[in-house]
Amino acid sequence: MPEQWLPEVSAVRRPDDDTAVIAMHVSGGITHFAGHFPGFPILPGIVQLDWAVRFADDHLPGFAQRGAFRALEQVKFQSLVLPGKELELNLSWSRDRQRLAFAYAAGDRPCSSGRIAFGPAP
Repeated sequence: MPEQWLPEVSAVRRPDDDTAVIAMHVSGGITHFAGHFPGFPILPGIVQLDWAVRFADDHLPGFAQRGAFRALEQVKFQSLVLPGKELELNLSWSRDRQRLAFAYAAGDRPCSSGRIAFGPAP
């Protein structure tokens, strides 16, 4: 079976150039579940951060002009993401502050949220 690195996207809404709402299915075949943890697979938090940046690259035109990674701000992991989950990812790019806000939810249940800060390269 081929490696699967990203969730299956079922819908994308773009209310404006700096906002996207992405509906996705996190299949049990996602490579990141292997070994995290044996017998009780959960999606690693770092993968959720990576997906937020990847989907911002794909769906927020102004995001391409960001600077280098600077910091994580107010990142919270509130609920485990298990294989088979249907998630919604809300992304919001602040051009002037160079911050990508993200929030994952499974229905009404928040899974994770926070901001990724970018800026000039050191």
